[in-house]
Amino acid sequence: MKRGVVYTALLAALLTGCASKDAPATGKVQDYMPDNAVIAHRGTIYWAPELTEAAFRWARNTGADYLELDVQRSKDSVLIIMHDKTFKRTTDVAEKFPGREADPISSFTMEEIMQLDAGSAFNKKNPEQARQSYIGQNVLVFEDVFRIAEGKIIKRDASGNRVFTKNDSGIYHFEYEADPAENGHRPGIYIELKIPDIYPGLEEQVYDELTRFGWNPLEGDEISAEEPFYKGDKVNVGHTRGKILVQTFSRPGMMNFKRVFGEKVLASFLIGNPKTNEFAKDEVTDEIIAFAKESGAQFIGTNLGDDNDGLSPAFAEKIHAAGLKANIYSINTVEQMEKYFGPETGRKAAPLADGMITNRTDLTIDFYHERKIRKPGTTQTPQEVLAELGYDDIKVEIIL
Repeated sequence: MKRGVVYTALLAALLTGCASKDAPATGKVQDYMPDNAVIAHRGTIYWAPELTEAAFRWARNTGADYLELDVQRSKDSVLIIMHDKTFKRTTDVAEKFPGREADPISSFTMEEIMQLDAGSAFNKKNPEQARQSYIGQNVLVFEDVFRIAEGKIIKRDASGNRVFTKNDSGIYHFEYEADPAENGHRPGIYIELKIPDIYPGLEEQVYDELTRFGWNPLEGDEISAEEPFYKGDKVNVGHTRGKILVQTFSRPGMMNFKRVFGEKVLASFLIGNPKTNEFAKDEVTDEIIAFAKESGAQFIGTNLGDDNDGLSPAFAEKIHAAGLKANIYSINTVEQMEKYFGPETGRKAAPLADGMITNRTDLTIDFYHERKIRKPGTTQTPQEVLAELGYDDIKVEIIL
């Protein structure tokens, strides 16, 4: 079934209404996200295999405000979570499907995707973080991350295979159960969509799936503006109006977000690592800011940069002067945090970045604790969190 075409037809009237004149002002929608948000990049790429159940459970229990993911689509129209254009880097696709390792994600059916091991490649590349329990981690479907954010895990049978049904129309129904190790944090979801030309109708399909999951802030009962981002020492972002953010590098994709979500949900325009110092020119950054505002974004997502900084003090000042905010990716070290946060603590702090998209949620939360601007978040070590979640088999002799 070609869902993109179906969704476009079925949702046309709704989507037109979403872009009506009663859309909130940019500043109001910005308030849907907590300041100094901790955004768990792919769950983690350091402590567990990226974009897997292990990575997202770890990020949730550690206290991330958002779980960041990349959405793509299978040949049979199932939304799955994968960053690259192929399965080659993060799975055993070369062994399971010889000769197809360079084939695009969209050429694989969900049945084929469920055969892939998304954990063993991490173990081989990261022997210090390798764990036996990472072997056989699944490629996730879109719904999985939302259920993990709710405190659930994938339901499995006695052999460890995930439980699901498939109806006569080819629609999958995946099952979940309560996570006995979840600790009460309820993060939001930070959704990155790939190039629209590859997946036409993807924005409509995401909108529809969010509604089905009970996660679409534009559908159902209105969420109170008084719902706090934190309750005591627990993250509560997943219960607020800011529980989802959509982002993309694609300019047509940003305009699709505006059409589909009507500027009523958090949106971020991503820009890549500047390759030359042309990026520092006023006309370049002015045009980026102008497009972000035109497309209804409240945030600009900027790269750390190497020789050419993706978020210089001058660019950050211009972003803020335009009434926008900046989230920076991808944080790996305390030195990077110090650079983009600045020297002050508490109310005196004036960070360049309003949120950090981090591979090290543990370090970023600790950093914010030290700067006296955050209370929620675990005081456990990353290893203790993994052990609590059942990933305590540290040595994997077969791959060392």
